[in-house]
Amino acid sequence: MSLDANEDAVVGALKQSLRQLETLGAQWAGLEDMLKEMKRKDDILPKLMTSTGSYEDLFRKEMSKYDRISDIAHNIEAQEQLLLQIQAQNDDFSAIFNLEDYKASRE
Repeated sequence: MSLDANEDAVVGALKQSLRQLETLGAQWAGLEDMLKEMKRKDDILPKLMTSTGSYEDLFRKEMSKYDRISDIAHNIEAQEQLLLQIQAQNDDFSAIFNLEDYKASRE
């Protein structure tokens, strides 16, 4: 099937966006594994048992360890933006290739 320049650009952009989504998905899996490992290793029970200060301060200090994980928010935001982009590109793809007529002729 040969494509004109506009069709090729739409298909290429959609493919590129889908590859980016796969990359973000792989990054997400790595972030998820990292969080699970941090959670598994994070046992504050000994600190609670020996703490002489305020539990509130202890909890605040322990929770601050997770503040550095801002990559998760960035990944989610990037996925949201990319999904909106893919939706728009898919609309363009559907309009150019008239998928409804293709489905009807195929049946």
